[in-house]
Amino acid sequence: MIAGTERPAPGPLSGLRVVVTRAEHQAEGLASALTAAGARVEALPLLEMVPPADPAPLRRAAGELGRYDWLVFTSANAVSAFLPLAVAVAISPGGRPSEPPRTRIAAVGDATAAALRSFGIEPQLPPTPEAAGLLALLAPLLRPGDRVLLPQAADARPLLARGLAAAGAETVAVVAYDKRLPDDAPRRAAELFAAAQLGWVTFTSPRIVRHFIALLGEDWPRRREELSAASIGGVTSAELRRQGVEPAAEAERPSDAALAEAVVSAAGRGTRAGSSPAGRRPAS
Repeated sequence: MIAGTERPAPGPLSGLRVVVTRAEHQAEGLASALTAAGARVEALPLLEMVPPADPAPLRRAAGELGRYDWLVFTSANAVSAFLPLAVAVAISPGGRPSEPPRTRIAAVGDATAAALRSFGIEPQLPPTPEAAGLLALLAPLLRPGDRVLLPQAADARPLLARGLAAAGAETVAVVAYDKRLPDDAPRRAAELFAAAQLGWVTFTSPRIVRHFIALLGEDWPRRREELSAASIGGVTSAELRRQGVEPAAEAERPSDAALAEAVVSAAGRGTRAGSSPAGRRPAS
C-alpha cells in the first residue's frame, strides 16, 4: 500500500501531491522515488491485470515453446503470465526439468528484463526501451522461416508483430493477459478529486490515460485544464495529446526513476496544470 504510509522526505517536491495511477502490484518503485523527492504520494490504481478471456491459446503456446526460435516479451506482466505455464509444462513426469528448448529470448524494457531474471533467464539481446528498438536489433538476426512467439496484452499495439512478420518470421501473437479498471477506482477518484484540483498525475500507458478520462466522464472537458500530466514516454504522451492534454513532464527513458526525475525537473521549472513546456495549450 502506498498512500499515506510513508512520510515524504524533504526534497524538491516537498508539499506537492502526486497521484500514482500504476497497477497496485507495480506502483511501489515509482511511489518510493517520488516520496524520496519529497512528494506526497497518493495511490489511484487504474489497471488491474486479469487472465485472457480464452486461456487455451496461451496454454497451447506454452506447451509448444520448443517449436519457436524466439520468445519475445514486451512487458513484465507478460513474463509473469506466460513463464509459469512454460515452466510447468517443461517438468518431466519424474518431477525434473526436461531438456531446455532451443528458444532464444528477447525483451522490451529494463523492467521486462528484470522480470525474466527473476526466473533465472537472461535475455539474449540487450533490452531496448521501445518495441521499435528491439525490432531493429532482432530483424537482422531472423532467418527465413524462423518462428517467433509474442505473448502480450489483449490491447497490444501491432507494431512489433507486423515488423517481425515483415522481416520474414512466422510470428504468433498470443494474449497473455487482459486489463480492466479496478472496481474501487471510481470511489477512490472521487475521494481524491471531488474537493481538490487534479494536479500532478502520473501516466504509464495509453490504457491508463483512457481509464482516467472515463472516470471523470462529462467533467473531463472542464477539468483537464487542472491536470499536470507526467508521462512515462512517447506512446503515452501521444495518447494524452489525443485527449487534449500536453504532458507537463515526460520521462527520458521508461523507468520509475526517470519519471520521478521528470516531475522534479518540470516542477522546478514551474510547469503547471494547463501549461506546456513547449508553450502549447491543450487542444479544445
